[in-house]
Amino acid sequence: MTILGFDLGDGESAVALLSGDSTVEPRMLALQGRKSLISAVGVQEGRVVVGEAASVLAGAQDVRVRFKARYLVDEAAAGDVRRFAQGVMNELLLEEPALMARVTRTVVGCPAGWGEGRREQYAKLMESAGFPNVCVVPEPRAAFLYARHARGLRIDPALMRRSAMVIDIGSSTTDFAYIVDGHQQDLSLFGDTNLGGGLLDEMILARAVERSPDGERLARVMRESPAWKSYCELEARRLKEQYFLSEETWQGQPLVRRLLVCYDETLALELALDGEAVEAIIHAPCAALGGRSFVGCLQDALAAATRLSAGCPPQVVILTGGASRMAFFREACRAAFSGSALVLCPEPECSIARGLAYAGRVDENLRVFRQEVASIARGEKLRAAVEARAHELYTPVAQALFEIARERAVEAVALWRRGGVGTIGELDALLARNIAEAFEGPAVGERIQDDVRAWTDGLMRALDDELTQLCMRCGVPPEKMTRTGAPVRAGVGAVQLSLADAMGMDVLTGVLGVVLAVVGASLCGGGGVALVGAGPVGLIAGAAAGALLTLLSKGGVKKLLREAKLPLILRQVVTDGAVRAGIDRQREGIVRAIVTALADPSNGFAARLTAGIADTLGAQLEEMAKNAEMSICA
Repeated sequence: MTILGFDLGDGESAVALLSGDSTVEPRMLALQGRKSLISAVGVQEGRVVVGEAASVLAGAQDVRVRFKARYLVDEAAAGDVRRFAQGVMNELLLEEPALMARVTRTVVGCPAGWGEGRREQYAKLMESAGFPNVCVVPEPRAAFLYARHARGLRIDPALMRRSAMVIDIGSSTTDFAYIVDGHQQDLSLFGDTNLGGGLLDEMILARAVERSPDGERLARVMRESPAWKSYCELEARRLKEQYFLSEETWQGQPLVRRLLVCYDETLALELALDGEAVEAIIHAPCAALGGRSFVGCLQDALAAATRLSAGCPPQVVILTGGASRMAFFREACRAAFSGSALVLCPEPECSIARGLAYAGRVDENLRVFRQEVASIARGEKLRAAVEARAHELYTPVAQALFEIARERAVEAVALWRRGGVGTIGELDALLARNIAEAFEGPAVGERIQDDVRAWTDGLMRALDDELTQLCMRCGVPPEKMTRTGAPVRAGVGAVQLSLADAMGMDVLTGVLGVVLAVVGASLCGGGGVALVGAGPVGLIAGAAAGALLTLLSKGGVKKLLREAKLPLILRQVVTDGAVRAGIDRQREGIVRAIVTALADPSNGFAARLTAGIADTLGAQLEEMAKNAEMSICA
């Protein structure tokens, strides 16, 4: 796997190359002998030229600059972007003719404010220019990945994992990315799509034209000749970059660049910057910013970022983009995030391209990771592991069913004893409803959650080695896929499995029959229950009549007793303790009978339980994997 990171910027562009398994940083590819290239495109003698060659002084025609800034609002800009991309491709092939045969993926950057649809269009545009297998990644994410992986920055990984803010100020936009625990937060990618260093180039040029003795004639040239305007803007950009590379030097004395503009006549233009001029420019109203100043808009954007991150303020703020060298920008960021460590990329013109290359590797690794986790979660391996051990849950389930039924029986008899239920027959019907509702609710799962958690841990232990090796291969933190690091939410309730559905009505009917028989026997003064292996699930209960039935010893008296409204004083004889004791004496037999019923393959309980648990555990595995990916920094 060989990944090309292409940072097509509004002011300058760069390309980095990364081998998928390489442990070294992405290699910057030479463009006209430099690590970065001026983003300018033109035509010379019928062929596309880019960078320094795209200049009216070099004989180029139809010169275009700052086309990426116009991409969202000017349909013609797409053609300029495509031509420039083709020109970059030509420059790359001049240096390494076989390069594109090795590239498996191209990752191109875009401003944070671009939506998904615009990114898809941009990817197709890049592919039409000859770049293979293009995906588009927000530039602040690329900057973060560069900071995460670059050895030269020496940022404490613990700070990066906790919270970080990436601020990328380029020629056309200022973008932010807010990351907590390695994950992009909701609305984490945002920015001002109008606020970029290119505006300063325009304002430097406009100020120079306004102050020139030939101002009116120069203004006309700028209106009529896009090529000469582009040339002058590029010269203003070079002046700005030189000034901010050694800002202290030019605070008191102006940095000057003199140009000759040869259109229909030769005109002189002097570009100049010193501390006073910079202050005036960054505080002046700007039409492109709706009449607000550059500094004002920057402060508004930083204020929005601080509000968004107030819940977990960033431990580290990473500045990137060529314009990040400007002292006033760094000071504004330091003031906005006074409690954060401020990090400036040493080669901001290269950091996005390198980060894009890292993004390509991260995303490819995560694609493999998701695919292999899905094959485990949805495949036969997990289902077979669940099926092999599902029988271990029968006894905990049976014991929980028994205990719930006993509690519901005691509650119902207490209500009957107080007169809240008229007859024993009505009590049977109430008890049947209460037990059925309890079986279908969360009570069973809550009682056996510890048993099921231990059972699930044992099941997942068999997958630990495989998942750990997969994490290591794909660069995903393995502790996030372990039982201790991210335990599976087990329990019958947690796996969203209704025991009533899993058991089927035949099993439930048998269980209810056993319990009701025991209650009936207890109410009649006895406590014995006979479990007879018959019926669809092997559960048919017959209740001994007990002392009261023996005393009466008349045919049909059981029916009479069930329909009689016994006096409350007589009902007091049937205590909670007597009911509980009568049911408890049959505990072992009832639990054993329920386990036998659950294990009977003819009722399909095992198959339904296996399918339900396997499906839910599989979904939880995929959710664990999603949380483990840490896609922003893995």
